[in-house]
Amino acid sequence: MIKKPIKKKLEENIAILKKELGADESFDVLVRNFEIGRKKAVLFFIDGFIKDEIINPLIYLMETDQQELTVNVLQKILNSRLPYYEVETVDTIDDVVDQVLAGPQVLLIDGQEQAVVIDARTWLSRGPEEPELEKATRGPADGFVETMLFNVNSVRRRIRDPKFRAEVIQIGQRSKNDVALVYIKDIINPDLLQDVKSKLQNIKIDGLPLADKSVEDIITGGTLNPLPLVRYTERPDNIAAHILEGHLAIIVDNSPTSLVLPAPFLSQIQTLEVYRKGPVMGTYLSLMRLLAIFISVFLPALWLFLVTNRQYLPEYLHFIGVKDGGSIGLGQQFILASIGIDLIRMASIQTPSTLATSLSLIGALLLGDFAVKVGLFSPEVILYMSISAISNFAIPGYEVALVLKLFRFIFLLAVIFGNAWGFMISLVIIFLWFVFTKSFGVYYLWPLIPFNYQALKSFLIRQTVLDLSHMRPEAYQTRDSDRTVKADRKKNKE
Repeated sequence: MIKKPIKKKLEENIAILKKELGADESFDVLVRNFEIGRKKAVLFFIDGFIKDEIINPLIYLMETDQQELTVNVLQKILNSRLPYYEVETVDTIDDVVDQVLAGPQVLLIDGQEQAVVIDARTWLSRGPEEPELEKATRGPADGFVETMLFNVNSVRRRIRDPKFRAEVIQIGQRSKNDVALVYIKDIINPDLLQDVKSKLQNIKIDGLPLADKSVEDIITGGTLNPLPLVRYTERPDNIAAHILEGHLAIIVDNSPTSLVLPAPFLSQIQTLEVYRKGPVMGTYLSLMRLLAIFISVFLPALWLFLVTNRQYLPEYLHFIGVKDGGSIGLGQQFILASIGIDLIRMASIQTPSTLATSLSLIGALLLGDFAVKVGLFSPEVILYMSISAISNFAIPGYEVALVLKLFRFIFLLAVIFGNAWGFMISLVIIFLWFVFTKSFGVYYLWPLIPFNYQALKSFLIRQTVLDLSHMRPEAYQTRDSDRTVKADRKKNKE
């Protein structure tokens, strides 16, 4: 598309821009006419995006003498009258429209075929808070907000590397959302970076209605695979740790959540809480989370299988079983209990915080208790589903926890309709699903498949910084595979 150039006659530019921006229809599109050295000038801006302090340089501009603007008008204004703002010049009407809608103010002067962009925006943002889904007992309590610039600054504060990069790509022919690719230039896998950039640059859509989720759909191709191929995080320290390891982070404007990729399964379930503890307690917490995954996914299905096939039950487990079977079959009880837990979870998200306690009492105590008393459910079913639900809450990564809940449901159905064969077939299918899934070129079960002892050890056993391998994960194919600083390596060789 051919862009419209800025004309020398100011009145023509004003007429075109008023029509393009809808200044006569939208109350927040403001046009301020004044004079600079007896030359007509106009300032276009959006109400609410401008700092009050912009009035000071405007008064200073209006005091400019006519003799000062005989030649090189824009250059003199930029050098002498606007020394302390981010300024640049544009030469097309389309660029003026884009800049005004993004927040900066645009100055046009009669007789000039360029416009001055004055970036004196006021960033509307809430204060940084610790993310609800990624709390830690120790460490920073700041989290991302909805302003991309602030989020990038939070990561840059933690990495003062001159190779730190934050490339911005605009997506959406109407919304023109800013998306930042954050990485370290001499570490990131160049093929990964180029692949993601090309997908974002070549997409033709109106906008990103779901911000970060829309970006995920673009870079993953909108696959039906339920396994999350990217990791979501709202913590800047988490992003800093990942990009130092060779990951690519994507920060989307208007969203407090950023994406990290590649994201294999074990990387998805890592949490900062483990690394804030010593080696012994950190390892304990790491193993407990793996146990929580096993309990959440397999406990209800295994218990149902063993209770309905007591010939496979070892003697020391003969005490388990159903004392009161309930009015419907055990399999149906598990399905109904699973659906009930999901309904309570969905209701809790929609319920105001002031009513959350009431919802918990009604859902957990009244419904569960009365369901057992009227004979609808067996107490054992309520017990094991409750243990499974609590274990699911202990899994870090909300997206992973939801997928594992889905797999639990599949295993229950497999046991109900296929007994032992159903359970084994579903287990093999889901395992193969994990094996053949890749997250941006990295196998989802890495470092288990393909096997990498050092990487697996670092995932399972909490290690100090001194004990970590000096090599970055080989699966990420980073440019710089060595974690040590080059000067330190040279010194060690000497």
